[in-house]
Amino acid sequence: MSGYVIRVGESEIVATSSLPGVAAYNLTVNVVRAAKTRTARGQTEVSSTVVTNMPADITWLSGKERLKFNKDTHLMDGVLRCRVPAGVTIIESDRIVYGGVTYEITDVKDVKNLGLLLEITIKKC
Repeated sequence: MSGYVIRVGESEIVATSSLPGVAAYNLTVNVVRAAKTRTARGQTEVSSTVVTNMPADITWLSGKERLKFNKDTHLMDGVLRCRVPAGVTIIESDRIVYGGVTYEITDVKDVKNLGLLLEITIKKC
């Protein structure tokens, strides 16, 4: 886009650089999936990373927002928006790790049902 010129009347605007569309995502998160395994001592939880350094954007909420699903009320700490990498499915039992803090996923909404853009509500564990 460099060198592109827009003229309005006597004024000229020259684009000197451009950013890719994904630049709207200003942070990266990890998506972690926990699997429970049965051992001689009982059940243990083994975590595996599904996606590392996934570009995302989080809108932080005041923590008083509530989301109702079938008579259950969930508190939310934020809404994460991201583009899903090819071949990856993010589900409600997964967790988001950002800045060393783990967040539970309370809802996953597929924007426009295309399987590309997700809106994920999160709550601090």
